[in-house]
Order: sequence, then C-alpha cells, then structure tokens
Amino acid sequence: MLKMTKEHDNQEEINEKLIDKKVDRRNFLKRSGQTFGALMAAGLFKFNFSTKGAKASEGDLSDKLIILHTNDMHGRIEINEEDGIMGMPYVSSIVQDFRENYENVLLLDAGDTVHGRPISDRLYGSSTIETMNAIGYDIMTAGNHDFNFGYDRLLELEEMMNAELVSSNVEKDGELLFKPYTIREVAGRQIGILGIATPATRYTTHPDNIEGIDFTSMREATEHYVEEMRSEYDLDLLVALGHVGYGANNPDDEDFTVTDELVTNVDGIDIFVDGHSHTRIPEGDWHNDTLVVQAYEYLKKVGVVEIDFSNDQPEFQAHLISAEEAIANYEPDPELEEILSDARDDARDAMLG
Repeated sequence: MLKMTKEHDNQEEINEKLIDKKVDRRNFLKRSGQTFGALMAAGLFKFNFSTKGAKASEGDLSDKLIILHTNDMHGRIEINEEDGIMGMPYVSSIVQDFRENYENVLLLDAGDTVHGRPISDRLYGSSTIETMNAIGYDIMTAGNHDFNFGYDRLLELEEMMNAELVSSNVEKDGELLFKPYTIREVAGRQIGILGIATPATRYTTHPDNIEGIDFTSMREATEHYVEEMRSEYDLDLLVALGHVGYGANNPDDEDFTVTDELVTNVDGIDIFVDGHSHTRIPEGDWHNDTLVVQAYEYLKKVGVVEIDFSNDQPEFQAHLISAEEAIANYEPDPELEEILSDARDDARDAMLG
C-alpha cells in the first residue's frame, strides 16, 4: 500500500496565486480557423507572457526552438472530456501541429507517467510507453510513481522507450541507474537536458519497489552535473527536467529541496520543466535567471515554451494549452485512438486472466 502524504495540501492555493491572467484563446482560435502552431509560427498570435525577453514568433523559424512538455499524466492516456482530460490522441495532434509549423521541436515529460489507470496498470506501463513512442517523445525523467511496478520494471520500460530516460540522482550500488543528462543538437545549437528525481520516492512507493535504490541529494547532483555540462559542452541552453515539485510541502530535510528553492540556489539552469506538485503555471515563473514551467496534471494541459535564439541571449515565452482548447481546435489522432483501443482489449484480457 502506498503511504499517503500531505505534500500537495497547499497546491490549490499556489495554483490560484500563479493564475492571475486569462486569455480567451479558445474563441480566438475557433474564429480564426487555425491552430496554435500555425498562428504562432506566422507571428499572428501572441500570448500575454510575464517572461523576460519576448520576441518569439517573429523572424527566422530556424532560430526558434519549441519545447512541448507534459507531467503527472498518471496513466490518463485516454480522452475524458467530462474531466477535462485530452488524452494522448489530442496530445499527438498538438505535437504534429507544432512539428509541421516549426523546424525545431523537443517533446519532454517530467514523470509520474506510466502508472495510475487500469489501461496502463494492467499492462505494467507498456501501453503508455507505446503511445509515447507513437507520438515521438524525446526525453523523460522518472517520477516517484513510475517506480510503482518496481525499479526493474522501469528499466524494462526504458528499453521499450524511443525516448531517453534521464535522472541524475538515482543510484544502485553506488552507480547511476539512468544516464544523468543528454545533449541534443537542435537548431544548430547544443541543448543539454538534465534529469532530476524526487527523493520523496522513498516514502511514496512501496519499499519493495525501490529495494537497494538510493535517491541522493537533488541539490548536490544538480550542482555537480550543471557544472559538468557547462564545462564539458558549449551549451546554448541548459534545461532541467525534474520531478521535484513547485512549492510543495516536503519534509524539513535538506535533501527534499523543492523546485523554486533549487533554482534559486543553483546557477546555470535556463529552463526548469517541472512535475510532481500538479501545478498550473500558465506563463512560467522566473526565479533569478531560471524560467520554471509545469503543465498541471492528467493531460489536462500541454505546456509550450518558445525559445528565440536570434539575439545575443535566448528569449523565452511560455504558456499552456488546455484540454478544452485542444478539443475545440484539433481532431484526435486516429493512430493513437487505435493504439488505445487495442490497449483496452489487452488490459481487459489481462484482468480476466
């Protein structure tokens, strides 16, 4: 049995504080008859961003990078309009739209991905990985509940993934269980992506699932690998992909640093793509020189960060696409719907034995 925690008790209050602007994007898009990716790439659609810089959607698209991100889907890969869940068929359509309209797109997931609903749980996470492969996720990090099938099963799922799984502070017998980071050349630039896992995994999954696994200090691992990445590679952008938690009520322990504290105390991170706290950050939130983004929960949102490299320093804009907006402006991807139909049959067969 999973031990319940109080780490999200104040999260709704945090969410409300972060949501201080509203943009009627759904009606605008519906009237225009175009999609988010097409309008942004053409420079015809702007969001009210409270970020530094902000000249995105202008100029040469080869100088722009789009980061699309999800977190805390918890196996909600099916469409559920009643609960405001877009599911993977609509995620796929959003991703295709941006890939058709931008030359450079990275798709990231910040963990708590493969466990949470029967369609995923009955198949020990494989159905979620199949949908991620079909959409073309690039990189993910491990959340605490991704260990719910046992760390050995997570290693098997890693073998099934087309995406890279990165985490810099998960060890077994003194050795890293996953690669700590990856370097991608995108838009002719070096992009480093560093993975970070929450040590809260120690008490949010069954002890048997992580027997022999050590979750080391996030702060120490982040400081070490940021320095290594900056010194060994000529990076144009360093992205932390963390299942850490924004403003979460973690225990009073130096190892349980939360995202906003982590980026305040560790220099060198340009963008922190976060998960774990199920937080809506509509336009990103700046801490020193780091933009923190998170896309809520359960595929109710997809996060978008547009990075413009055309000036001396990269400039960022961030926003969220809601399930309501996705459903109003896209058609679900039929390939993903077929994958989900087969997965339902497989999960039913597994349940019935």
